[in-house]
Amino acid sequence: MDAKAFCTWLTDKDRAAGVIGKQDYYRLPMDHEWSCAAGIGVLEDASLPPHAKGDKVGNLYPWGTAWPPPAKAGNFAGEEMKAVLMANKYGYMKKQFIPAYDDGFVETAPVGSFPPNQWGLFDLGSNIIEWCEDWYDKPNKDRVLRGASWEISDRTELLLSHRTHHGQDKKSFNGTGFRCVLVIQGA
Repeated sequence: MDAKAFCTWLTDKDRAAGVIGKQDYYRLPMDHEWSCAAGIGVLEDASLPPHAKGDKVGNLYPWGTAWPPPAKAGNFAGEEMKAVLMANKYGYMKKQFIPAYDDGFVETAPVGSFPPNQWGLFDLGSNIIEWCEDWYDKPNKDRVLRGASWEISDRTELLLSHRTHHGQDKKSFNGTGFRCVLVIQGA
């Protein structure tokens, strides 16, 4: 998986430069860590596998509980997508968008375009859907994906507790990315 390879590359680079300690390393976040970073970790049972927790914390979105999202809530498929969807630019997408919401970006937005969450983290739950370290379910074929992307307009898929999954070798999945977690050994 390219995201894990990037974490390995960044670990080697930062260790060599003395930016991180010799035992410190980067990796993808675990599913429960992602939930904690999004502010819902205390509402979920950390002992359950990801597939058992999907969509269980209802009516909590990256912006709160209101529907539709308030202005500048994040990068989702809003009114800005209407013209390109009708022109069939994204033939694989449902021709749906969030009415009365326009984030100003048809595709991905630069990081920092929208306010951070309560922990100062940007784009948790919007812009791109993110790979996690965990397997979604046995027999360990698919990895967990968390958050939502610029392509998403479905109310359920925008929930902070929503999870999806794909094979880790899938390379052409639009709107997908990752963030790194720094593990500091001995801290």
